[in-house]
Amino acid sequence: MIYLASQSPRRAELIQELNQPYQIVKSTFRESFQHQAAPEDNGMRNAWGKAKRAHLPTQSSGIVLGCDTFLYFQGQHIGKPKNLTHARRMLHSLAGQSHWVYSGLCLIDLDTGIVRKSFARTQVTFKPLTDAIIDRLFQAYDPLDKSGSYAVQQEQGLLIAGMDGSASNVMGLPLELLKKELARLT
Repeated sequence: MIYLASQSPRRAELIQELNQPYQIVKSTFRESFQHQAAPEDNGMRNAWGKAKRAHLPTQSSGIVLGCDTFLYFQGQHIGKPKNLTHARRMLHSLAGQSHWVYSGLCLIDLDTGIVRKSFARTQVTFKPLTDAIIDRLFQAYDPLDKSGSYAVQQEQGLLIAGMDGSASNVMGLPLELLKKELARLT
């Protein structure tokens, strides 16, 4: 059994692709970022915190999975927008440029106590954006619950000029990396 310590609907959808039993569990961990730390270290630390503070059923057996996904642009962590004005500003600042999407993963084997931490990094390049394009994007999805104010799976060809790395990472759960880490635990 995989216990996914996340309330993200996108992660819940993505984990189904593993074709393994899973259960969504809550975590009381609050993400934080240490600005002097490398982005991958922040991601893995937050993923570990989510996994460690997961609310598991009694007598649980299996693997707890924590994940933290965020954008990194011009030396700055980019999280979720505060409001629609902030979301629009985020997309304008990313327009026509490249940024990184990081996901930290932490898997804790409840039976052995083994902890595995790793990260994925994907470079995403945006097309130039106008207000009209941003309006169309915001009609297709709610930007307020998305790091960087965008959803790659709903961008309708309006946003992404190129991507180097895992598309599932950009969606919030790097499946290729997760499969490798799960294989290392079994």
